[in-house]
Amino acid sequence: MYIDRITLKNIRGFENLEFDLCRGDAKYAGWTVFTGDNGAGKSSLLKAIAVALTGRDVARSLQPSFHRWIREGAENQESKIELMIVPEKGTDEFSEKGQTAYKKFPATVILKSNEKDTSIESSGGPGSKKSLAQRGLWSANSHGWFSCGYGPFRRVFGASPEATRLMVGPTTERFVTMFQEAASLFEVDQWLRNLSHKKLEGKLAESEHLDLLLEILRDDLMPNQITIDRVDSDGLWLKDRNGLQLAWSEMSDGYRAALALLADILRHLINAYGIDGLAKRDEDGKLRIVRSGVVMIDEIDAHLHPEWQREIGFWLKGHFPNIQFLVTTHSPIICQAADENGLFVLPEPGSTTAPRPLTDEEYKKVIASRPDTILLTAAFGLQNTRSPRAVEGRAEYAKLMAKQRAGGKLSKAEQGKADQLQLFAATGEEL
Repeated sequence: MYIDRITLKNIRGFENLEFDLCRGDAKYAGWTVFTGDNGAGKSSLLKAIAVALTGRDVARSLQPSFHRWIREGAENQESKIELMIVPEKGTDEFSEKGQTAYKKFPATVILKSNEKDTSIESSGGPGSKKSLAQRGLWSANSHGWFSCGYGPFRRVFGASPEATRLMVGPTTERFVTMFQEAASLFEVDQWLRNLSHKKLEGKLAESEHLDLLLEILRDDLMPNQITIDRVDSDGLWLKDRNGLQLAWSEMSDGYRAALALLADILRHLINAYGIDGLAKRDEDGKLRIVRSGVVMIDEIDAHLHPEWQREIGFWLKGHFPNIQFLVTTHSPIICQAADENGLFVLPEPGSTTAPRPLTDEEYKKVIASRPDTILLTAAFGLQNTRSPRAVEGRAEYAKLMAKQRAGGKLSKAEQGKADQLQLFAATGEEL
């Protein structure tokens, strides 16, 4: 399953948003990035996509109240989330018999406001013929239709009782961190420990699951020559270049969150598809996960050092070549992994500018430029990458130098000031 198009009408800050995610030649897998200022609606966009992917009933569990989801001033106090879904024959199966041509179809959710609450309705309501969405990605009895989503808070341990209840649902657990800040990826820790126990007991299936996981995570994922050591009854262990072992609880937030995220994606893929046909080896003998689906990650750059930010998108695309990744970020380095038609910008809060994809020329500049140059592009919209103090200092220094070049003599105070400000001009760039 892939998402061909996203349409939002009067959802939160979006009056009209329509993004076409096709990369040409009917391809959708790869790295798609949504950028924008704080408050531009990046998290709201991913949550809206998750609501349409899961359908009314699951969405109500994830988001008990849709109060203020309908944009103020919306006609008839109504809003719409619609995804155009591309099913994959042989992978995505429908739960009930019916005419199915495996063509694109809509998954539509309508929000309506009344005096007491905001209702949520899926297309094909009670008493009507079931839609393809209800027979497919929204059905608890269908097979395939893989999707999952992660919020910016991807802790491994600690969760509220309310969030814990959602973490055990077959569908809600795949999106719970996106909607609940108090949720955690605790289930993946339990899963790893269970795999270790079962492998020691000689259980073949669990042994295969654990071996696949460790081989994927050991394949050039970790920076600074850190490697995955093992999984045992205490969970996952790392080893640094000096042989020092680090348990989950001793890892930095970056290592812990990234490893838990990747292990959790693999856990859900195995649960959705099983182990058979999940992975294949490429020409170099590298193991690749070949199943399709949609994975959303909010603030993918959170806790990651710039070196890891530079690599994570390329690593995920290489190891999950048929997954459609939809991510948000404030990092220019994350954007450089974006595929064709994979960079979209959300305007700043209150702007009359519409959300849009970057043009081909803007896209090429982003993927080929240095981070400071990318920050000046339409993807981020900065006017200057220097601090306000540096900008002011360079401007003042330029005035003093202009006076000197014009033949004027600097006073003692001005010369002293120029000497102080020379720091801001010592970049080799012309003022």
